Amino acid sequence: MVIKQYFDIKYPFTNDCIEKYELDLNKSRKEMITSQILHLIFTPKGQRLRLPDYGTDLIRYIFEPNDKSTWENVKNEIFSAVTKWIDGVSLDNIQVASSESGDDIYVRIDYTVTEGNYEYKNSVAVEI
Repeated sequence: MVIKQYFDIKYPFTNDCIEKYELDLNKSRKEMITSQILHLIFTPKGQRLRLPDYGTDLIRYIFEPNDKSTWENVKNEIFSAVTKWIDGVSLDNIQVASSESGDDIYVRIDYTVTEGNYEYKNSVAVEI
């Protein structure tokens, strides 16, 4: 008999799996770390009960100019949140760029996860 192991709730929240759980679960630690990063950067500070500092203040950059100064602020916000709240993750690079229309900001986060002697690199890209 094969025992399946799941790692935390998948973010963004979905219910597509064949096991018919209420919410989909991460099937690997790699998926779990990606879900944790996405959940962290899309949670506004002050939204988590008893953890008022959890999350980011990216919401305040919505109406800021889409320029390099704002991009640096976004990078700093993501860097400080991930290093504070997600253990075992070291950020290698955060790239911020504008869409062709100039309306959206794209962020790519390259990171390394170290667990004992095991280390792997991954990236996640989001639109803000």
